[in-house]
Amino acid sequence: RIRRCRARGGSGGVPAKAARGRPSPMSMASVARTPSPPFARHRRWLSRVSTKSGCSSRPRASAADLAPPADPCAFVLEAVARATATDHFVISAERVLALAAQRGLDPQNLLPEFVREAQKLAIPPTSKFHVGAAALGASGAVYLGVNVELPGLPLNASIHAEQFAVVTAMRAGERALKAIATTAAPCGHCRQFMNELRGAASMRVIIPDPGDTGTNARKRHLVLPLCDLLPHSFGPLDLTHDESLPLMLEERHNGLRFVPGGFGASSSDELDASAAELALTEANAAYAPYSASPAGLALVDDKGLMHAGRSAESAAYNPTMSPLHAALVAAVGGAGMGPDVNGGEWGRIESATLVEIKGAPVQYAGTVALILKTIAPRARLNVIACEKAEPGAS
Repeated sequence: RIRRCRARGGSGGVPAKAARGRPSPMSMASVARTPSPPFARHRRWLSRVSTKSGCSSRPRASAADLAPPADPCAFVLEAVARATATDHFVISAERVLALAAQRGLDPQNLLPEFVREAQKLAIPPTSKFHVGAAALGASGAVYLGVNVELPGLPLNASIHAEQFAVVTAMRAGERALKAIATTAAPCGHCRQFMNELRGAASMRVIIPDPGDTGTNARKRHLVLPLCDLLPHSFGPLDLTHDESLPLMLEERHNGLRFVPGGFGASSSDELDASAAELALTEANAAYAPYSASPAGLALVDDKGLMHAGRSAESAAYNPTMSPLHAALVAAVGGAGMGPDVNGGEWGRIESATLVEIKGAPVQYAGTVALILKTIAPRARLNVIACEKAEPGAS
């Protein structure tokens, strides 16, 4: 059974771009509205699944009657395994649609199943609390995320699963997110970070129903608009006052170039030169509307692979992602730097190249050096200055 509500404030290496498709919206029968407890006004789905192992290739009920099974089916396991092993934590739109059709579900209803598998890959050496996230893009692709804690560093140096999923979408060229499912209700830090997205107020957040006392064969999830989780929010317009500016995930170019006479493509070290060019590309795509301090970073691992990241700011400041954190997301997703006895295979990082504006209000070099010294002490850090190009300059 599904209950619906009207969302307040809204209308109801570098991986290749995820393939794009447009899933058909799920049709639902109308439900009579009656007074209910606090959470009942939000849409719930109630799953009734067989306790037998495996899944039928044919749906046994309508989308409104089905929900994540107690044990993920083989095709969900395979989809997550493939995404996390070779596809940079991305499940393509075509694959998502195929899985949804096989189950007779709307793609959104698959998200909690992806979450339960993705969370097994979390890297939480401090808390031991595994969190997963799965975000559905407007393209139809799904972007997975896990929490990553960095051993020996303060807790606020961690990467949250929701941030991981958003950065994964950013790396894949996704421009908007329609829904996100998580292991538990997103913390305030993540709610604020997701508030940087266009249409954030109406983005659907799918979480386990805290009032569910059923067995594994009867699972309920709540589907809430983000505005219900972040009422009276503080967001981009409170600081920029400009609706025309691109928001997080939207295309932008910051017009940066290397400082003339500084490090560039002429470097004698071909790998360092490639890392510098990639870091500059990331800096040009960085989301830094509040400090005007865009920055990009490229990590090089022990196999010579590069993993890039860019700064992604939040109007609340603290949830901001540094370019190093974004690059670590890329390293986990692209090089399998998963959990080990030390919390993460960060020792595989051999160098980091940071490109940032000389004299900008925010400088990342000191923080990057501190983090690398702790998690990858043998890594070499190169810091390269860039500047705003003059109009018409190449």
